Amino acid sequence: MQYLRVLPFLAVLVVILCTGLKPEPVAQVFDQQDKLHHLLGFAALFFTLRLAFPRPHFIWLMALSLAAALLIELGQGLLPHRTPSAVDMLANMLGVALGWLCSLALGWLHARGACQQGN
Repeated sequence: MQYLRVLPFLAVLVVILCTGLKPEPVAQVFDQQDKLHHLLGFAALFFTLRLAFPRPHFIWLMALSLAAALLIELGQGLLPHRTPSAVDMLANMLGVALGWLCSLALGWLHARGACQQGN
């Protein structure tokens, strides 16, 4: 049943790709809301990637996540109503770092036994 760990990662990846590469940007309720989307989306991407594939060294997972962040921003430049943004890319990179920190925190909790069943 280890393949079930991959499903959250695939779901997050699909959401990021669909929203990041759709022709029109997502409607915003408040100014700069998209930066929050970038931050949380890429945090979720790295976190679920780390859960899905715990064995590869985090550097490879980090490089893969950052490459996805860069490619999505570059892909937006190819769409007529979208533009790539250095600030969006920064939010993507900060999101990857946040996802990494969250995965470290989960590993720390697991090592301390706080995430074990029955506690």
